Amino acid sequence: MSSKLREAWTTIIQAKDYETHMAAVGQAQANAELVAEYLASQPPGKGASLLFLGAGTGQMFDFISSKIFLPYQTTFADINAGYLEHLAERLRRVEGLRYTTVVDDVEKTRLTPGFHTVLAVLLLEHVDWRKAVSTIAGLAAERALVVIQENPGTLATAITPTHEITGTMKIFVEVHPGLIPRDELAAEFARHSFKPSYSAEKIVADNKKMLAFGFARAL
Repeated sequence: MSSKLREAWTTIIQAKDYETHMAAVGQAQANAELVAEYLASQPPGKGASLLFLGAGTGQMFDFISSKIFLPYQTTFADINAGYLEHLAERLRRVEGLRYTTVVDDVEKTRLTPGFHTVLAVLLLEHVDWRKAVSTIAGLAAERALVVIQENPGTLATAITPTHEITGTMKIFVEVHPGLIPRDELAAEFARHSFKPSYSAEKIVADNKKMLAFGFARAL
């Protein structure tokens, strides 16, 4: 993660501005559906431990029910403690949900390995993605799901000012998260002994694609 991106996500971008932008471009809705569809298609066993890296404010739960996590013990991690407070407010509404929140940096995690499934949604674009894949592979005992963004050829960066960017999100006029080629992503997971096991996609504003890729630890 560059120093500018780290500053953006830890001290600059306000939760409300982020959520407003993501909903406006349709990415929050699409990504929530991709997570729900993955868990429905390849559900971990009851009681399995899940880790959601870069969980943010939990905006996804405005579009899908957090009850999809009821069968599991889920840890939600993010670099921004304030975002996790917003997430916890959402999760406290669901009786019986077993979860913890933890402030953690995916590039130098302090989490203990052994999670059945690790999920990361639009996280890799904002960090050193190869370090993040290494973290995911090190923490996941069996499976991983990552959602990345793929742009049409005319759009070179992950967040582009084709829609009005307001409030603290204006930082992305000058700071540009990168995109990860799908082939390079698969190759990096293969290097850590994970093979492709699932894929799905949704098209959002500006003809961008949200790509969900599942990986399973090779036997």
